[in-house]
Amino acid sequence: ERLRYVEPKHGRICMLATAGWIATDLGVRFPGAAYQVGPLAAHDAMVAKGDMLVLFIAASLFELLGGTPKIFQLFNVNTPAKPGEYFFDPLNLGKGNAERMQLAEIKNGRLAMLAFSGIVTQAALYGKPFPYF
Repeated sequence: ERLRYVEPKHGRICMLATAGWIATDLGVRFPGAAYQVGPLAAHDAMVAKGDMLVLFIAASLFELLGGTPKIFQLFNVNTPAKPGEYFFDPLNLGKGNAERMQLAEIKNGRLAMLAFSGIVTQAALYGKPFPYF
C-alpha cells in the first residue's frame, strides 16, 4: 500500500531528471567554465564547486515543508489522502477526467524511471550523448 503513495512522487522526479539529462546533453549548461561538462560529470563538478550543498539544503527544505503535512494527512483516519495527492494543481489539469490523468501520470512516471535508468547506464558504459545510439 505504501508503494502506491511513493510511486507518483518518484515518477515525477524521474520525469524531471530525464528531461534535465536530455537538456544537458543538448547543450543547456550553467554559465561558467566549471559547468561545461557532460551530464555524467556534472555531479562531480557541482560537488567540487560546493553547489551541491546548496542543492541539498534546498531539496531538504522542500521535502520537510512538503512532506511533513503529507505525513499527517496520510495518518488522518477521517479523510485519508489519495496516492500522489499534494493539492497543487495551479492549471486545473486534474478537473476533467481525474482517473485517466492519474493513470497517465503513473504510466509516464514508470516509463521515465526506466528511461532515466537506461540513459545513466548508457552514459556510464558508452559515453554517447543524445540520441544515445
